Amino acid sequence: MKKLILPALAISTLSASAAGDAPLPIDQWTYIQIDNKKAMWGDFAKPNWLRYFGLDMGDIDQDGDADIITGRNVYLNPGDDMSSQWRKLDLGKNVDAMLFYQENDQSPPRLIAEALPDVWEFEYKKGSFKSRVIGQIPATGHHNGQGYRVADITGNGTNEILLASLGGIFMLELGPDGMTTSKAIGKDASDEGFAVGDIDGDGDLDLASGFRVEGKDPENPLVVVWFENPGSSSENWTKHEVGLTTHAVDRVEIGDLNGDGKADIAVAEERYPGLEPDASLWVFLQGEKRWDRKKIVTQYSMNNLDTADMDNDGDLDLITCEHKGSKLELQIWENDGSANFTKTLVDQGKESHLGAQTADMDGDGDLDIVSIGWDQHKFVHLWRNDAK
Repeated sequence: MKKLILPALAISTLSASAAGDAPLPIDQWTYIQIDNKKAMWGDFAKPNWLRYFGLDMGDIDQDGDADIITGRNVYLNPGDDMSSQWRKLDLGKNVDAMLFYQENDQSPPRLIAEALPDVWEFEYKKGSFKSRVIGQIPATGHHNGQGYRVADITGNGTNEILLASLGGIFMLELGPDGMTTSKAIGKDASDEGFAVGDIDGDGDLDLASGFRVEGKDPENPLVVVWFENPGSSSENWTKHEVGLTTHAVDRVEIGDLNGDGKADIAVAEERYPGLEPDASLWVFLQGEKRWDRKKIVTQYSMNNLDTADMDNDGDLDLITCEHKGSKLELQIWENDGSANFTKTLVDQGKESHLGAQTADMDGDGDLDIVSIGWDQHKFVHLWRNDAK
């Protein structure tokens, strides 16, 4: 396995204007450039234009610090304020590492990667990776899928692997001989982002995603749906329509956004080629009999979305970044608790794609932001939250 040490990091201190008085400020950030030489899928295999989609954070080497996985690389956290060089490891195969995976709290950490139709598992031991193919799912129009999650869908205390691909959302679960492919539990869901959460309040985890409508462009899903968990290993997950978007459903998140105890859905639209600022960020608020659609902002294509309580005030905020346009704004949309959102600008000029993901990377109790790019695919970004 090839091991690389990164060049000196580019670090800059940022400041933004937070909206209102919050228990934890959201205007204190330090940018750390993790990598500026990241390869892309097309450097090693066809199609030559393809980049990597994967991004996740977890403690791979079990030293107490969260590391970053993306594409064929692992970046080991140097600890402290994270401004030292991050050690860059190469998985030794042209795979798209997407998920940090543990079956449960006692299981060793592993990485899940795609080189579809093959799904790979990597385990880090004594400075090297042991790998094997654990299953197969269909390849997509972009070769690998763009949606991936880990969750205990079956409710048996063991996490399953969920991957969006051609034909819908597939679940891989632990079999007697390791991981085995299982079922397309979200049939005809798009191969873009999807979310996991208890939408109907029955105690198990459901799915929300864009949906491919028969006879319509599969690359331009305009219908938001949720799939109801039947509470068993059945493939018969009932589809419910939530509402419509104006442009393609790209990233999806689930959470109670207005404090009424019901799960809501946030959706960020994609625009290709993205020359105009006409993509919207939506929230769909769950009512008694219907979903109420609310537009948060219309701007350049947002292929990024996360939900987290960034200001520690007890409600969920939205985190996104423009994938296109001249400003490429990284934004926190601060929630007032009733699904009214105010923008805080974290940074600009750094393109993101399937990024703007939150995690406590330095163990200080607040959430940092990690991103990767597509147009600027060589970069891996980290914004350290200096609120504490």
